[in-house]
Amino acid sequence: MMDLPPLLRNPRYTLLDVFRGVACLMVVVHHAGFVLLPGEAPQSGAFAGLGRTMNDVLRHFDLGVPLFFVISGYCIAASVDAMRRRGTSPARFVGRRLWRIYPPYWVAVAWFVLVAITFQRLGLERLLCCHSPYGLEMNLPQGMNRLQWLGNLTLTETWRPLVTGGPALIFTRVAWSLCYEEQFYFICFLMLMLASKRLYAAMGWTTVVIVLIRVVAADVGMIHRLSGTFFDLWHQFAIGLAVYWRLNVPSEPWKRRAVELALVGTALIGFQERMVNTPVAYSTGVTAVFGLVLIALRDHDDRICQWRWIVPLKEIGRRSYSVYLYHLPITTVGTFGLYELGITGFWQRVFLTIPIVSITAVMVSLGFFWLVERHFLNPPIVGPSKASPEGRIPLAGETASPAPATDSEEARAG
Repeated sequence: MMDLPPLLRNPRYTLLDVFRGVACLMVVVHHAGFVLLPGEAPQSGAFAGLGRTMNDVLRHFDLGVPLFFVISGYCIAASVDAMRRRGTSPARFVGRRLWRIYPPYWVAVAWFVLVAITFQRLGLERLLCCHSPYGLEMNLPQGMNRLQWLGNLTLTETWRPLVTGGPALIFTRVAWSLCYEEQFYFICFLMLMLASKRLYAAMGWTTVVIVLIRVVAADVGMIHRLSGTFFDLWHQFAIGLAVYWRLNVPSEPWKRRAVELALVGTALIGFQERMVNTPVAYSTGVTAVFGLVLIALRDHDDRICQWRWIVPLKEIGRRSYSVYLYHLPITTVGTFGLYELGITGFWQRVFLTIPIVSITAVMVSLGFFWLVERHFLNPPIVGPSKASPEGRIPLAGETASPAPATDSEEARAG
C-alpha cells in the first residue's frame, strides 16, 4: 500500500459517457457528410448560404476525435491513480489495455478485409477506392505491403515509417487515433512504473518537456521528424490529465486557478491558427475549451445524467469504441449507394442520405458491440485492496468511500 493523500471526491465522472456518445456520433455524421463535396451548396435560392454553412459544420465534426483524447486522458489518469493506490502491478495496466483495445480492433480489421474482398468479387471496386467523389476511400488489402500490415495490426503505423522507412498507410482509416492512444498509454505505464509516488508531478513535467520539444522542433523546421508520434497530440491528451488533477486532487486554490488559466491560454493559442502536425483543424483550441467545460459541469454530473433524453447518448457512449471501429464501411457504401439510386439533390442528401446512413451505421456497430466488444470489457477492480480493510479508498475528510475509479471506464479511442 502506498501512503498517499486522499482524493477530494470519487473520480467517476458519469457525464463522460454522454460526451463519448456525442463525440462518436460526430465522427459518424462527419463521415456520412462526405456525401457532400467540400464547399458544395445549392447554387441559388434563399437557403444557399445555410446549405454552405451546414456543409462546413459537417466537415468540422471530425473534432469528435480530439474530444476522445481529452476523455481518454481523464480516464487513464483515474485508472493509473487507482492502481497505484491499490498497489496493483503496472503490468496489469498494460495487460488490461491490450485486452481491451486489440481484439475488437483486430476483428474490425477482418471486417474491413471481408468488405473489400466481397466488393471486389462482385465487381464493385468503385465502392472501395478512388472512384467516387461522394464516398470515402477504402484501401485495397492487397495494395499494402508487409510492413504496413505490421504497423496496422500493432497500431504503430503512424510512426512505423520513422523506424523502417516507406510510406504510412492506415487500412481501416479510423485507426490513426488508436495509434496515438497506444503511445499515450505506454507513457502513462512508464510513469506508473517509474514515478508512482510522484505520479502527478510526473504527468506535469512530462507534458512540459513534450510541449517544449514540440515547440523547438517546429521552430527549427524539424517538426516533420516527430510526425505520427505522441509529440503531435500529447497536449490534447494531457488536458484530460489536467482536468483529473484539478477536479480530484487536493491542492491550493491558486494551483487550481493556474490549471484553468493554462486551459484558457491554450484555447486562445489553439484558435489563432492551426498547429502543425495536428490532423484536425482547431482541435487544440476545442480540446482546451472542452477541458474547461468538464471542470464547470463536474458538480452537476448527477443531475444532468438523470435527464431522460441523455440516456441514449450515455448508452451509445458506453459502446462508442464499437461505433468508432465498425461504422465506416456502412457510411462509405451507404452514401455512394444512395447517390447511385438517385438521391442526388443537395437537400435530399442532407435530410435523407446523412440521417439514414448515420442511423444504420450506429445500429450495425451496436450489433458488433454485442457480438465482439462486450466480451473484452475489463471488469471493475473489486474486492479487498491494500488501500483499506474494506477494499475502499478514502476521500478527503472520510475514513472510507467508494473506490475512485474502475478500470473498465477507460476511454474509447476516437
